[in-house]
Amino acid sequence: MVNLANPVQEITSSVKTNKYSIKAIFLIIAIVLGVIQGWANRYTLSTEDSVSYLDISDAYLRGDWSGAVNANWSPFYPWLLSLFISILKPSPYWEFSVVKIVNFLIYIFAFGCFDFLLSEVRYYYQEKLLNPNNSNYLTIPNWAFLIAGYTLFLWSSLKLLGISCDTPDMFTAALFYLALGIVLRVHTKSPSWLNFITLGIVLGLGYLSKSVMFLLAFVFLAVALFSAGNIRRALPKVLVGMAIFTVIVAPFITAISTAKGRLTIGDSGRLSYAWYINPVVHDHHWQGEEPNSGTPKHPTRKIFDNLSVTAFEFATPIGGTYPVWYDPTYWNEGLKPKFNFIKQIKVIVANAIFYKNEFLEGLIFGYLILICVGGRFWLSIKDLMQNWIILIPALAGLGILMAVTNMSIISSELQPSTRYIASFAVALFVGVFTSVRLPNSQESKRLIIGFTLATWLIIVSQLAYYGAKDMGKILSRPDHISWQVAEYINKWGIQPGDKVALLGDKDYLWARLARVKVVSEIPNSTNFWRADDVVKSDVLKAIDRTGAKAILHQLRKDAANFVVPSNDWKKIGNTNYYAYFFQK
Repeated sequence: MVNLANPVQEITSSVKTNKYSIKAIFLIIAIVLGVIQGWANRYTLSTEDSVSYLDISDAYLRGDWSGAVNANWSPFYPWLLSLFISILKPSPYWEFSVVKIVNFLIYIFAFGCFDFLLSEVRYYYQEKLLNPNNSNYLTIPNWAFLIAGYTLFLWSSLKLLGISCDTPDMFTAALFYLALGIVLRVHTKSPSWLNFITLGIVLGLGYLSKSVMFLLAFVFLAVALFSAGNIRRALPKVLVGMAIFTVIVAPFITAISTAKGRLTIGDSGRLSYAWYINPVVHDHHWQGEEPNSGTPKHPTRKIFDNLSVTAFEFATPIGGTYPVWYDPTYWNEGLKPKFNFIKQIKVIVANAIFYKNEFLEGLIFGYLILICVGGRFWLSIKDLMQNWIILIPALAGLGILMAVTNMSIISSELQPSTRYIASFAVALFVGVFTSVRLPNSQESKRLIIGFTLATWLIIVSQLAYYGAKDMGKILSRPDHISWQVAEYINKWGIQPGDKVALLGDKDYLWARLARVKVVSEIPNSTNFWRADDVVKSDVLKAIDRTGAKAILHQLRKDAANFVVPSNDWKKIGNTNYYAYFFQK
């Protein structure tokens, strides 16, 4: 039974304070939960983005450099995919599983990077408390610090990101943790040449994983400069770090700028702004119809237009499984994002609400509890500002993303938009809560114990719930739907390299496994089925003329009672896919 009069000795004596023991326990938990999540989703990809990354990895493997260089997709994740695909040489059936293996290994790498950050934050925190002005305040116990930190990592990596999310965001988060840890080391231990050189390398790789890190690189270098103590002595080291960063990023920037005929660090942010903020256009098949959106230089080609039913062809000149999404910068050339103050404010408000719902409510609530107990409500703001080294990179990342896209409308189950901000949210939590000063009293010690264990319990309960759902998926032995579709069309004579079409968009994971190329599509399947037989016949003839050997359609879950009204459409096994084969 816990002695309530003096609970600290009772509880801490039952907890192994050795940091390696705590780390080992959380690493095991991380591995188990990560394996479960990855295995539960081994037969699918998170979104169509993942197909593009795989296609680009193929281009690198076959030495097609012009096809691999892409201003929309960063190169590092495809490099990792191509490395493991070349080593493991999976059959198409197991290709998606290899992607999950890569994601899992990145996740373990991220754990190591976060562990480095946590050790640097701990040292930074202890250094501040050595100040005589802080001698009367409580030092957070090592066990509480580690448990809270690793729990925060599990929450961000498995809930906000996820092994099931087949994008480079986990790797970018890992490098963000690493960069932040290096900057803290520069401040607390040594502004050495090695630390600045390493920082330049990490930031360069960060940009190659996600273009947002290009802007954050300058934030990190500036923070490192002002945190080093002596700006005059630190400036040459910062310049060396910047030079190394430049050497790493310059080849890719040169390649995409040459391909585009203009200087660019990547067009994904530019397109995202135009699609979701202003002028707000379709991210597929933009034809320049929206007012003031620009003039398309080479849009997808409209081959049928009957008001409600349209069809597009896009066989050339872009490669990939689905050329429209392999290089959206090509098809959207001429699209002009335009600043509009009202729309900008609206999207910032929408993203602020998104942040509130995802993590800010918990952060603010917990922080207010702690500073109220500490009895230093207004002085706590000053304490918070002293953590600027941690807070500035976090707020910069959150601010950039808040301004360039609308995260409230672009999320999906396996690829949540929280993936963009996971590492920034973690850094914000760390910066805020390590700024709190509590009086060295039994009440404060009880609060730390209760707060840490409550946080652990809430987050672990959430992760256990999601883990149980994933275990349910595993035990139900899900079918490999995409493989079934690929195998079915192969039996009907469609071979790798053949052309196919889509009815309805974004349902083409099977095409990746079948190694076929989608060259045309009818985006609106609902309007197609509602059209009369003459319109259906005419649009299918237009699709036939594109060289497609078949057109495939996935029946939506919300159309469960809908029956495909034609015997010419073949149901594919026990899936919800249908195929219409053209006579060639």
